[in-house]
Amino acid sequence: MKNCPKCNETFPGTHFRCPLCNIELVLSTAQKEALDLVILCTVLNEAKAHIMRGFLESEGIPCQLENISFHAEPAPVADLMKVRLWTLKEDADEARRLLQERESVQVCSGCAREVYAQDEICPHCGERLEEC
Repeated sequence: MKNCPKCNETFPGTHFRCPLCNIELVLSTAQKEALDLVILCTVLNEAKAHIMRGFLESEGIPCQLENISFHAEPAPVADLMKVRLWTLKEDADEARRLLQERESVQVCSGCAREVYAQDEICPHCGERLEEC
């Protein structure tokens, strides 16, 4: 459980900000043990990591990003650009399943419906699908 430091309302652990005050929630003082977090995956693209986090949170799975990149100006070093996605241990299997399922889907540019990534032609509107 988490509390809002301003209004003192209590919210489930999946919330990060108070919907009433828009303030970051803090762990409840009643919660004695630390959260059991695990690394869900490591991504080489920071933008993709943010998209994955947003997708998982929209599915009700809280997660955090840890940027472990090494940036050499003016351009980042390719093999050292890494972002870790962390989640609760009890959510890890479901999160991995959802991400794997999501990887096999693309959106048709003609009708905006989801189709399988291996499809070459949209089964809904007949639009030729481009490879990403």
